[in-house]
Amino acid sequence: MIKNIVFDIGMVLADFRYEEYMRKDLNFPETVVQIFADRLVRNSIWDELDLGVRETEDIISEMKSRVPEYPREAELFFDRIADIIKTYPYSRPWLADLKSRGYKVYLLSNYPRDTYTIHEKKHFDFAKLADGKVISGFERLSKPDPAIYRLLFKRYSLKPQECVFLDDRQVNIDAAMAEGMKAILFTSYEDAHEKLEAMIG
Repeated sequence: MIKNIVFDIGMVLADFRYEEYMRKDLNFPETVVQIFADRLVRNSIWDELDLGVRETEDIISEMKSRVPEYPREAELFFDRIADIIKTYPYSRPWLADLKSRGYKVYLLSNYPRDTYTIHEKKHFDFAKLADGKVISGFERLSKPDPAIYRLLFKRYSLKPQECVFLDDRQVNIDAAMAEGMKAILFTSYEDAHEKLEAMIG
């Protein structure tokens, strides 16, 4: 019997809109957008931010050094990083509906520690509905490491077989299922909602 719904955040409950952020909010030329995307975001150094092992300031300093030809743009990118993500309009109502039906709701996300703190205050109106959360940057563990799933179970006394996990990355879904959870690969709200209802209804 499913009792707990576990959500990833980025691209599930909130839009990680890094390209739109650079194009529309910062007015970067397309060349700069792609350079920043490749060197900073679609890069293993962003995973280091998520993991939280190194100090955020050190990683950001290294990131800036990777785009030395764009010092002004690099400052802008990090100064306004609160706007790099926006909550999807369906997120809070979705969690509220599940809770109204007696399900527990948890967050399990790879997310930089300092950025998560900023985004939760500014954007994540769904966060207060969560019964618990495990965020990589605070734990120094990240998906798909089995340890981060086990931490969720231990911290909140959850049985894996009573949990459904929703995530947009297949590797994280596979890891969750290996730990005994049911899981749904998130491709759209409509698809995930339908699959979740079929699973718990």
